[in-house]
Amino acid sequence: MSRPAVASASATAERRDRLGGTAGNRLLTSTTALVLAALLAAEGVTILWLGNLRTEHMFIGLVLIGPVALKLASTGYRFARYYTRAPRYRAEGPPVLALRVLAPVLVATTLLIFASGVLLVIIGHRSGIVLELHKVAFIVWSGCFGVHFLWYLPRAWSTLATSLRATSSERAPGSGLRGLLLGAALGGGTALALALLPSVEAWHSGRGG
Repeated sequence: MSRPAVASASATAERRDRLGGTAGNRLLTSTTALVLAALLAAEGVTILWLGNLRTEHMFIGLVLIGPVALKLASTGYRFARYYTRAPRYRAEGPPVLALRVLAPVLVATTLLIFASGVLLVIIGHRSGIVLELHKVAFIVWSGCFGVHFLWYLPRAWSTLATSLRATSSERAPGSGLRGLLLGAALGGGTALALALLPSVEAWHSGRGG
């Protein structure tokens, strides 16, 4: 390998180390997953009393878009690095086969839920088809997510607990950047929800569309 190529490879490795490498990606994914779990729990409460909490349901759903996008990005990055044969990610091993089979359905229904949800906020009550699509996607998503959540929750909790117990020198680099990404995801979702709040309130009152 030529000297420039060696220098380039060394610089790339150094950048990855600063971002935390596989450990940093795992921490970002785990932290985002727990934030999503809290938001989804709140969203679940609104579903139980949807008649009275429809505005809250739609508002939280919009806030969720930012963290969901970050979670898809972090897991998608790991997927890409693994299948492009990056040594560190190959060493981590592939997900369980059943979860790999479920993953495309989970991602597709996740995108469909949020796309149809945003469309409903924008167009109001004019499309029963979009509402039915939103409901069907949610039903399929619920089953896939339940399996995904129960499998990965202990791993996410263990990853964060190990990081909290570690000394500063033992922790994966890039904690500041990971915090910034998570803050930006939450902030972006909240900003979107606030921007669309008039449409959300109009939908709830029956004036949407």
